[in-house]
Amino acid sequence: MYRIEDKILDLITSGESETIEFKKSTSLIREGIESVCAFANHRGGYLIFGINDNGKIIGQQVADDTIRNIANAVKLNTDPKLYPSVEKIKLEEKTCILVIIEESPLKPHLAYGRAYLRSGSTNQRLDREQYEYMLQKRFNGYGFDYQVQPDASLNDIDSDSVYEFLEIANSVRNLNENLLLPVNMVLQKLDLLTDQGITNAALLLFGKKPAKFFLNHYEIKCGWFAEDAGYDDIYNEKEYNQNIVQNFHSVLAFLLGAIEKRSVKKNIRREENWEFPVSVLREAIVNMIVHRDYRQNIKTTLEIRPFAISFINPAQLFGPSITTELLKQLHPSRPGNKLIAKTFYLLGLFENWGGGTLKIISETINAGKSEPDFYFENGMFRLVLKRKKLVNNKKREL
Repeated sequence: MYRIEDKILDLITSGESETIEFKKSTSLIREGIESVCAFANHRGGYLIFGINDNGKIIGQQVADDTIRNIANAVKLNTDPKLYPSVEKIKLEEKTCILVIIEESPLKPHLAYGRAYLRSGSTNQRLDREQYEYMLQKRFNGYGFDYQVQPDASLNDIDSDSVYEFLEIANSVRNLNENLLLPVNMVLQKLDLLTDQGITNAALLLFGKKPAKFFLNHYEIKCGWFAEDAGYDDIYNEKEYNQNIVQNFHSVLAFLLGAIEKRSVKKNIRREENWEFPVSVLREAIVNMIVHRDYRQNIKTTLEIRPFAISFINPAQLFGPSITTELLKQLHPSRPGNKLIAKTFYLLGLFENWGGGTLKIISETINAGKSEPDFYFENGMFRLVLKRKKLVNNKKREL
């Protein structure tokens, strides 16, 4: 059986590193909190009280309120506040205190008014450029989905949507979760419900009425236009304001109803050939939802015109690792909304490898179309799929 003590003993033998720090006692709590901050701003880690710098386990006196006091000290002296796991453990028959902190989606964090980053076995002060870069990511949607919505309750969650998700995830990703689990336990396992409350991601993904919390921040507006410019001559338009999983399916149906489709007989069956591969359209819509900046009071839009289909959403490209040019090459995955991305991944609709744009490019070209274009200007991202001019494009109602 797995024991956290065994894992910690293994880590101790290698000495302090970018993921583990030793303190001989809680008298060094300030330095310990600086380490917790550094771990949260990096990749997470373990802080252990009761071990010398050289890795010798000496133990630590633990009073009834010691654990609570450490947790409170971390919370009171960090900004944004950190909530690590703090517990008493036995190492070689000596009592120690283990503090576990995960990489934070809300970094950069400050400890005693200063920002630290773990580098090797030391805590380094963040310079101004690093701090502002992390801050830019946080303020432009990164971590928004992790934040708790204080006015929400489980009554705002559509349980049918949760269990429908669970069935699909069990099937396509072998999630292997019990379908009889209460909704709150399902959300906790997905990190969508914390001790502090229901996250924005939970409400966006499975909310009964997300507009109650995010009006004009998540809806998708679709328009099918007769001309390449202007907004007067329109065949059809819809606005979708259900939860974002339902929005995905609605937008895909709208798009498929507006583009060309041929039915070709092959042997005894007929095969449907869409103007663009459905996989490309699905990927474009998912990217529009997963990567959008939900802080912005701007609606995501889909424009279908004779010469092009445009997918437009407020976003943030996390340069220098992500640029519009790098989207055409192998690049790291940097979803601004990790919890939303994780849920769409479990639904089989999103991949975590940064290859979504490459898939859009390759499959579009393989279908005989021009290479898609990517644009990013003034906080708005736009993906453009170029069409051939269509003749006899008749009005259709969806």
